[in-house]
Amino acid sequence: MFRRHLLQFGCAIALFSALADADAQNLAIREKPSFDQVEQVARRHFLSIRGFNEDQLLVESEVREFLPQLRQLGWWTFPWRRIPRHSLADNQFIVNLVYVRRPPVQLASRIASPERVYNRMERLSYSPIGRILLLELVQREDFYTAILEDPETLCAESDILSELDVVDAIKQLRLDEPTGRVYTLQQLVDSLRQEYFAVN
Repeated sequence: MFRRHLLQFGCAIALFSALADADAQNLAIREKPSFDQVEQVARRHFLSIRGFNEDQLLVESEVREFLPQLRQLGWWTFPWRRIPRHSLADNQFIVNLVYVRRPPVQLASRIASPERVYNRMERLSYSPIGRILLLELVQREDFYTAILEDPETLCAESDILSELDVVDAIKQLRLDEPTGRVYTLQQLVDSLRQEYFAVN
C-alpha cells in the first residue's frame, strides 16, 4: 500500500513538473519579441555608448553585459552562454592592440571591411611573426587599410620582416579564412538572427 501511494505521489510530481515546463515554454513562445525588436535593442544599446563606432571591435565582456536585456525583452530561450564565446576575450592580443596600447589605434569613421580587418588581425596574432607585423602596422595611420594588403606587400613594407624570408609563413596563416568570431555589431546582430530563427 505504502509503495503504491509513493508511486502515485512520484507520478503526480513528474506530471506537475512536465506541465510546469510546458507552461513555461508556451509562455516564452507567446511572449517572445519580434526579431525587429531584438535588433533595435541591440543597436540602441551599443550605439548609445559614448564614443562607440558601429565598426568598433566588440569584446566578450561587452556582449555579456548586453545579453540580459534580451531576457528583459522576453526572449527566454536565448542560448546565454554560447554567443559570448564567439567574441574575443578582453585580454586577447589584438584587443590589447586596439584598446590598451598607447596611443590606441585610431578608428576611422568608417572601415570598408571591418570584419575582414579584425579577422586578419586575429589570424596574424596566431604566430610570433604575425605579431611582429601587427606591432609594426599599428604604427601606421593607414593601419585599417594597410592590413588588407597581400602578404607579399605586407612583408615588403615591414622594416623587420622585409629582410627575412617569411612571406610563406604569413600565407600559411590563411588571413582571409573566417575564424567564426563575432567582431562587430553587425555580426552580433546576424548571430542573434541565426539563433532567433533556429529555435523558432
